[in-house]
Amino acid sequence: MGQWRALLFLLLLTKSLLARSSLRINNTNTLPSPRIVILGAAGVGKSSLANVLLGRDKNYDGANYTNGCFKVKSGLESITKATCAERGYWLGNTSATQFTIIDTPGFGDDLLKEEKSIEGLVNMLKNEIRDVHIFVLAFKQYDHRMTHALRSMISLLEKIFGKDWWCNVMLEATHWNYGISYTRIRENSHPKVTEQFWTEEFNRIVKKDFEVVKPLPSIFIDSFYDVEDSVESAKFAENTQQLFNFANSVKPFECKDIEIALHEIREMQNDMDKLKADNDELQRQLELVPPPPQESYCTRNKCYTEMEIFLYTLMLLGLVAFVIGGISLCFQAHDEKRTKEERLKEQRLKEYQLEEQQLGEQPLEEQQEHDTETETEV
Repeated sequence: MGQWRALLFLLLLTKSLLARSSLRINNTNTLPSPRIVILGAAGVGKSSLANVLLGRDKNYDGANYTNGCFKVKSGLESITKATCAERGYWLGNTSATQFTIIDTPGFGDDLLKEEKSIEGLVNMLKNEIRDVHIFVLAFKQYDHRMTHALRSMISLLEKIFGKDWWCNVMLEATHWNYGISYTRIRENSHPKVTEQFWTEEFNRIVKKDFEVVKPLPSIFIDSFYDVEDSVESAKFAENTQQLFNFANSVKPFECKDIEIALHEIREMQNDMDKLKADNDELQRQLELVPPPPQESYCTRNKCYTEMEIFLYTLMLLGLVAFVIGGISLCFQAHDEKRTKEERLKEQRLKEYQLEEQQLGEQPLEEQQEHDTETETEV
C-alpha cells in the first residue's frame, strides 16, 4: 500500500513538473526569446532605447499603451508608470527573428512612492515573463561616478533579483554620441572618457560596492544617432549587434524566486531621508557660521594714501617738466651757437667783400707798383 502511495505521489509530481515546464515553454509563443529588460533611473532614456530596438521612432508617443509605456517625453520625471512587455522584430527588420523587450519605470529618490511600481515590476517578471536573458542597466553617458541614488537603485535591484542576476547584466551608456564634436569633447577630457574608461570605471565601482567578480560587458547605443552619418550609423549597428549576440548567448535568468523586498525598500528610503536631513542640517549650520573676514587687497599688497598719491603725482610731473626743460635748453643752446657761427661767417664775408671793393678802387699805376713791390719782395 505504501509503495502505491509513493508511486502515485511521484506520478503527480512528474505531472506537475511537466505542466509547469510546458507552461514555461508555451510562454515563448507570446513572448519570444531573447527577452531583454531595460532598467535605470528616471529620464535616462530607457523608453527611447526600447523603441529603436523595436524599429520605432525614438520619440514614439506610446499611443497604443497605457501607464506611459514606451512613451518618450523630455524631463527628469518618469513617464513610464508600469512594467510593459512587447514583442517585435529586431530593429524593425521583418526578416529577422522576433524578441521581447520589457520597458520599466524609472527609479528616483523617493522609493516609497515607487513601491507600487517596484511591486508591479517584480510581479510582471515573476508571473508573466518568468525568464529574462538580459537586464540592460542603463546610465547616461557622464554617469560614470556612482552617486548615492545610483548606488541605492543598484542595491535594491540586487536585493530583488539576488547575486546571480549579475551574470545577465549588461551596462548601457545612453546618449553616447559618436559625432565629431562630441568625440572631441570626450577625447579632450582628463582623463579621456572613452568606451574602455567608462566600462572599467563602472566595473571598478560594482566590484568594490557589490563584490561583483566577473566584469560586466557594456554597449553604447545612441537612440538619437544621425542616420545620415556613416560613422554614427556604423556604431549604432555595431553596438546593437553586440547586445543581440550577448542576449542569445547567455543562459536565461529565472525570475520565479525574486521577491519585492519591501522591508529593504523602507530601510533604504530611511537611509536616504536621513542623509538628506543630515545634509540640510549641515547646510543650515554653515549658514549660521559668520563668514571669515575677507582680506582686502591692501592687506596683501602695498597700498598708498590719497596724500601719497598726490605727492607722487607732483614728483612725477616735476620730473617730466625737468626733462622737457633740459631738452629745451639743449636745443636753445644749440640754436644760439649756430646763430653765432652764422653771424661770424657773415661778418668775415662782409670784411672780405669790403677789402675786395677797396682794392678794386685803386688807380692802375698804384696797382702796378703794388704788384711790383710784391714781386720784388718775393
